[in-house]
Amino acid sequence: FARLFEAAENAQAEVVKSNFFNFDSDGDVFQELLHGCPYRKICSARDVPQLLQRDTYVWTSIYRKDFLAQNDIRFNETPGASYQDVAFTLKVNVCCKRMFLLPEGFLHYRVDNMGASVRQIRQKYFCFHDEFAEYWRFLRGRDQEEQKTGSPASYHMWRMYRRNCWPCVPWREKVRYLEHVIQEFRQLEKEGHLRASDWPAEAWSNVQRLLRDPEGALFQTAQDSQGKILLAAGFWKCLRENPKVYLYGAGQVAEYLIGEIAQHDCSVAGIIVSRQDGNPESIADVPVHMMLEAPADPAHDLVIIAVTPRKPEVQQEIFTSLVHAGYRNVIVLTKELQQALR
Repeated sequence: FARLFEAAENAQAEVVKSNFFNFDSDGDVFQELLHGCPYRKICSARDVPQLLQRDTYVWTSIYRKDFLAQNDIRFNETPGASYQDVAFTLKVNVCCKRMFLLPEGFLHYRVDNMGASVRQIRQKYFCFHDEFAEYWRFLRGRDQEEQKTGSPASYHMWRMYRRNCWPCVPWREKVRYLEHVIQEFRQLEKEGHLRASDWPAEAWSNVQRLLRDPEGALFQTAQDSQGKILLAAGFWKCLRENPKVYLYGAGQVAEYLIGEIAQHDCSVAGIIVSRQDGNPESIADVPVHMMLEAPADPAHDLVIIAVTPRKPEVQQEIFTSLVHAGYRNVIVLTKELQQALR
C-alpha cells in the first residue's frame, strides 16, 4: 500500500493499479493482468480499452475517495457480497482520467480455499448479470464520450458469461438462461455497444451467430440439455439402487461429489485411497480408508472414481487397480458425466 500510495501522490493519479500473485500451497505464481498496458505513465481506458476486458479485481488498486464520490461509484449490494468488484471496477475504469499502472505484483490472492465465496458461483451465477446490468445502467447516465469508452466491456461480459456462468447453470435451466443472455446482448446491440473492433474475431462471430439465429441456438441447447439430464438421471438411479457408495480419491473432486450426492438424498459410505501419505483422515465427515483396509464389499458396493476427467490416464490406472482388487461395480467420472451433474 505504501508503494501504491507513493505512486498515486507522485503522479497525482485518481487510481493506481498493479499486478498480483496467485497463491496456493505450492507457492506464488505472478499474474500480469496488465500485460500490454503502459506502465508508469498516466493513462485511461480511452487509451487502453483492454482494461475493460480484463480487469475486475478491486483489490489490485487504490482509489482517490473524492474521485469515487464525484462519480457516484459505489458497490452494488448483492447477497453475500457476490462479485461486487465487477461493476465497481468497470465504473472506475470508464470514469478515471488519470490512471497509473505499476508492473509489480503486491497482493497474494489465495486460490485454494474451497470455502471462499467465489467458489459458490453455482448458486450465484446470476449475480454476474446483476453486476453488468448495474454497469450498463451507470454508463447510460454518462456523457457520449464515456459511453463510447465503456463499450468494450461488452466482450468482457460475454467472456465471463461463457467462462464463469454457463458451466454452472443446471441443464434444466440452460434454455431459459440462454434466452436471458440473448435479450441482454440484443439490448446492447440496439444501444450501439456491440462493435466488431472491440471483440476477438471468433468471439464476435459467435455472438453474431447467436443474435442472428437465436431459435437455432435455443433448439441445440434443448437437445444438449435433454441428453445431459437423462445421463444425470441414470447416475442418480444407479446410486439409489446400490447399498453402499464409495469414492476413490480424496481431493477436491471427492469433496464436490459428497456435497452433490447429499443433495440427492444419497450418502457416501467412505473414501478409498491407495496411500495414506498426504491424504486427510476424512472429508466432510466421510472417513478415508486405504484400499486393502476399506470396509467395502467389492462384489456389490459401488465405487465412483472421483478424479478429474482431465486426467484419463490416472482414471484408467485407478480403474485397473480396482478391478484387480475385485471391484466390478465402478463408475468413471467422465467429462460428459461431470457436465451432466452440474
